Amino acid sequence: MKKNTPYLRALSLLALAAMPALANAQRWQWASAPTAITGPGGAAHPDGSAITATALDAAGNTVVAGYFSGTFTLGNTTLSSAGGSDIFVAKLSPGGQWIQAVSAGGPGQDYANALVLSGGSVVVAGSFGGAAPAGSLTSFQSFGLTTTGTAQASDAFVAQLGPTGQWVMARSMGGPGQDAASALALDGAGNAVVAGSFQNTVGFGTSTLVADGVTTAVFVARLNLATSTWTQAAQSTCQFSTIPFRTYPTALAVDAAGNAVVAGTFSTSASFGSTVLSTRDDGLFVARLSVAGQWTQAVPLSATTNAGSGAGAPQARAVALDATGNVTVAGLLAEPVNVGGTLLTSAGGYDVFVARLSAAGQWTQALRAGGPANDFATALTTTASGATVVAGLYGGIFPASTTPTIFGNFQLANSGTYDAFVAQLSAAGQWESVMPIGGMGWDAISAVSVDAAGAITVGGFYDAPISVGPFVLPNATGYRTAFTARLANSALATNTHAATPAETFTLAPNPAANAVRLTWPEASATARPVQVLDALGREVRRQELPARTAQAALDVAGLAPGLYMVRCGAATSRLQVE
Repeated sequence: MKKNTPYLRALSLLALAAMPALANAQRWQWASAPTAITGPGGAAHPDGSAITATALDAAGNTVVAGYFSGTFTLGNTTLSSAGGSDIFVAKLSPGGQWIQAVSAGGPGQDYANALVLSGGSVVVAGSFGGAAPAGSLTSFQSFGLTTTGTAQASDAFVAQLGPTGQWVMARSMGGPGQDAASALALDGAGNAVVAGSFQNTVGFGTSTLVADGVTTAVFVARLNLATSTWTQAAQSTCQFSTIPFRTYPTALAVDAAGNAVVAGTFSTSASFGSTVLSTRDDGLFVARLSVAGQWTQAVPLSATTNAGSGAGAPQARAVALDATGNVTVAGLLAEPVNVGGTLLTSAGGYDVFVARLSAAGQWTQALRAGGPANDFATALTTTASGATVVAGLYGGIFPASTTPTIFGNFQLANSGTYDAFVAQLSAAGQWESVMPIGGMGWDAISAVSVDAAGAITVGGFYDAPISVGPFVLPNATGYRTAFTARLANSALATNTHAATPAETFTLAPNPAANAVRLTWPEASATARPVQVLDALGREVRRQELPARTAQAALDVAGLAPGLYMVRCGAATSRLQVE
């Protein structure tokens, strides 16, 4: 069974450790999440929800797409899934209020993986029908898509939502195997360019692409949105037909002339036109497709010491394309990787990496960030000034490490579970700033976008109360919940003092039954407010850390056993009450 979710659910016990201070917390303009997700009978549904794509329209509204299970409410709209995970698309006002939401789905697993804005409409792409019987129907209001593969297989789709929140088009792409659309862009003529993967065969109007039924291949196709017709389709191939090699696209960008760049992962061998890529195990690829539908370039990036499993091979998660044809790729790596003469070596587990490929196909820049934990770059975009904004998650190990996660001269304390980050790179490839987001559980950013003024909007998920600057989003279910937030346009550029472990406070004992001592590294000239928040983000206790002292005793007697968040100023820490 294929479940096309962006990330796997946490399998280990969440650690109790101090969170880093959130620099420039006041620059977060808003943070929004739906109410708690429920399943049949009101029980919390384990699949939860997540935002996988974001975009900003001309009016300053935020448009998001993702998936959800059960029932949840966005502003005045309540959505209920038809079974499994369903697709949702929603709009938020410039102030972060939910003003529109619509869903699509059927009895299987349905996911929106990408979105673009086309005039006043929204175009989304993803997969549908996974884990459902063959021939199952997925509804986009008056449009119905039927799975064409075997039982449990998924098909790919592209759908369009009109300005009033009504689905006006839905097209499926599928065959007997597992098929999914993973990336989407618009070309200069207003066509939707979609990239995905398929097995066996997949049809695009009069064009049929053929794999061998064993391997997984890449497709890139163009859809004329005005006529809802496919105008072009291209694919990768493999030299072998009896071994289940896989080639997956994970990111796509299109230049002003309509040429496309697609990045992803391949195993052992993949061909893009006449260019054959090979690696000892798994590798990363970047390939260019002309506006005429011809592969013109394919460049690999492989680990230098493959161990045979491919577990540490580099993976591309996001890509951006500038006006001169340079491609910026962000992702993750564990094994050493030589990028154009620059050796990137993980500090432990997976690390973040960002690399630049010239129009001539030469790797010209590469850098990494990370610590002993697992750190992933999952989204990137570029600003009008030429800077690159990278987002993702960091710190995923248990027990928590005392070694921080390093972004150049900036440090983030590891909490033992995943926290989210937004970082900025200069055009010269230097980390200029980094901003952490975190709570008591697993927090991730999977989408990022920047408007013309430089304001940054992120989307992702969290599974326990999360602190986004001054905003605390509640979560009483413990299941994945979608969230989106906006950062002021100059916040990252002015964040010259990233959070370090020294800027956090400690709680001892932890767990505690009646009282706990809070210790701040340095005494403050003014009193600091100390709050204890429950799983819903509600304040249940308040005290002060007096001026010119670095310690305070917190009374937690009478609180129900469980996890709480303690806030002192902008810093937060987890506390377990027994």
